[in-house]
Amino acid sequence: MIETFPLVDGEPFPTLYWLTCRRASAAIGRLESSGVMVQLRERVRTDETFTEALRAAEADYKARRDALHVLPGFIGGAPSGSVKCLHVHYAHHLVCGCNPVGAWVADQIGDVHHPPPCVSA
Repeated sequence: MIETFPLVDGEPFPTLYWLTCRRASAAIGRLESSGVMVQLRERVRTDETFTEALRAAEADYKARRDALHVLPGFIGGAPSGSVKCLHVHYAHHLVCGCNPVGAWVADQIGDVHHPPPCVSA
């Protein structure tokens, strides 16, 4: 995973953390295509504890991004309390350990990083 600057060619780029592990990206892509976004959006709407944890994660993400360059929007450029891209939630969770959507994704896809590592020196 890499951290990107919030502007690319002078245009806002809302994804601060870019997932580079092909196995993780593929597993998350399969998860997204299975229709779980509806389930997660419903959980955000109905599970107050999950929603509060998501808002705290949004604040963490926004503070990290805004330290580089201030942009509107929250994780992946989505409005607050929204789940737009599982890849960015998972990548953020790898950084902070505080993203409940990313933690849920990690539980769903399992340990795709070991063995072997996605990147070696």
